[in-house]
Amino acid sequence: MLAFGARVKYSFVIPIYNDGALAEDMCKEFERVFKEYVGKEDILGEAEIVFVDDGSKNDSVALVKKACDAHPFASLVTLSRNFGQHIAITCGYEHAKGDYVGMLNVDQEDPPDQLPVLLDAIQSKEDDYDIVGGMYPRRDVPLFSKVTSYLFHLFLNRLTGYNTPTNASTARVMNRRFLTAYNSLNERNRYIPGLEKWLGFRYGYVPVRHQPRRSGRSSYNFRRRLRMATDSIISFSDFPLRLAVKVGMWVAFGGLALALLLIADKLFFTATLPGFVSTIAVIVILGGAQISVTGLVSLYVGRILAEVQGRPLYIVRERYGQLEDKPTHGGASGQAGRPPLPSAAV
Repeated sequence: MLAFGARVKYSFVIPIYNDGALAEDMCKEFERVFKEYVGKEDILGEAEIVFVDDGSKNDSVALVKKACDAHPFASLVTLSRNFGQHIAITCGYEHAKGDYVGMLNVDQEDPPDQLPVLLDAIQSKEDDYDIVGGMYPRRDVPLFSKVTSYLFHLFLNRLTGYNTPTNASTARVMNRRFLTAYNSLNERNRYIPGLEKWLGFRYGYVPVRHQPRRSGRSSYNFRRRLRMATDSIISFSDFPLRLAVKVGMWVAFGGLALALLLIADKLFFTATLPGFVSTIAVIVILGGAQISVTGLVSLYVGRILAEVQGRPLYIVRERYGQLEDKPTHGGASGQAGRPPLPSAAV
């Protein structure tokens, strides 16, 4: 076992949520690919996997531990509860020891045999990228997923001014300089692709192959996707607030126009004002607009509350494998200004 702090060349972070049964297959494929890539029979000391269990509710932790026992290059960080995929990935980044660090999902929709494509691109002196992501020329997923993913990226790009490809993969790899900058970020509400763009380093994309999941189904249902989209937009744009101001102004102008119309009708056309239906319609429209705007502002206020509370991003319940030697307290690499990371048990 490597002592904690011993550097390796390549680290890959893999979040786990109720899909620990796929860890063994991932480790086997990862080992096969990197044996060929580094030209060695034993990749320990060359490449590592950092699994991060994000509060799984089944036997995923035991299954991942079994995979780590069979593959010494793999280790596990278990979080005390479900903090969300992007926080789990951040936890893995802070534990990774590689000169080049990446992430991918355990379902192998981004096949491990595509990782050398990303690594070759980021190690190329010609392009000098700090982070490289994959792009799918073709993606074998249901039409609904394709459409919602396309609309999400298109809408977010319009709101934030970023230029993330609508066919971008989740797999990516970055150098240590980029990772240190990312680990210095302190915000709790995270959308990793947006933060990567905000950092402003040289970002490149290369074509990678997509394949169907090995087994099971994604935990990202429509409700979770919608929540992620809402969180991302609120985290990276004040456009909804500016839109609410514009809507309020247009509603106010509409109300003024309606009032003038009613006065004119009273003075020049009829002896009575329009009745009950029009009055109730105006009240309902204005009430709905007020409630919507208040709710929108409340979302931003809730984000402010979460940030000023200053709680740690995550709580580590257990570290297993190579990470057992990691100190229980103290900031990880790149954690300038962040409180120590607590651990319930080591």
